[in-house]
Amino acid sequence: MDRERSRAPRNGANLTADLFPVTTVEQPRRIALRGREVSFVLKRSQRRQRIAFLVDDAGLSVHAPWRASEQAVETAIHGAARWILGKLDEWSHRAPARTRTWTDGDTIEYLGRPVTLSLVHEPTLSLAELTDPETLRIRLPRPEDPIAVRAAAIKWYRRHAERHFPDRVMVYADLLGVERPKILLSDAAGRWGSCNSKGEVRLNWRLMQAPTELVDYVIAHEVAHLLHMNHSARFWRAVGRIFPDYETARAELSAQSRHFMSL
Repeated sequence: MDRERSRAPRNGANLTADLFPVTTVEQPRRIALRGREVSFVLKRSQRRQRIAFLVDDAGLSVHAPWRASEQAVETAIHGAARWILGKLDEWSHRAPARTRTWTDGDTIEYLGRPVTLSLVHEPTLSLAELTDPETLRIRLPRPEDPIAVRAAAIKWYRRHAERHFPDRVMVYADLLGVERPKILLSDAAGRWGSCNSKGEVRLNWRLMQAPTELVDYVIAHEVAHLLHMNHSARFWRAVGRIFPDYETARAELSAQSRHFMSL
């Protein structure tokens, strides 16, 4: 037995704190933004390197490095006041998240915007297409079957992912100065993307539900793995060079992941 290690801590030191260090702290706060009082939750983390913001149905949360000063946090919030207030207004008018029914008139998302399903009986054809920016018409032999409607919508998502992803990957590969990778669609139930040592990037087709800036964040993240197959500081610096606001995008995608992955 190591007698030194068995001794009680000196000077009233807290052994539990040493074994289970606090790495995150959440504090409710309020701030005046452009004449409007805004409540928010300040979340400090030892792992975070930059201040980032997330607005969702719970309101505003501010993610800050452990040692960021109060003044630095307030300055960052005021600097993003326009974006924050706009997002708060957007969420206040947004309908609560609901379960998809896959029936006529149901709503799904396409690159961040709502699209209404218009189901049409077609005896010999199964086809989904946007008839306008807000309507997805699905022709099916059995439009009353939600399983068939969902399958047709997924096929449509995958088709558009095959067209959309390569263009965006090309943009970020060129920005980073790396060879354009082979792109594959992923159906992973808990991962948005991946990259391997063969230079292959896999992207989840479910991303086609998310706003374009969140899609671009995932793509920038995976392209940066072509340089660094890890999540080191050098990796995150590479992400930051081609997608500077990656922390905000990462937080926003995390807030919506459960809904998007449920498709």
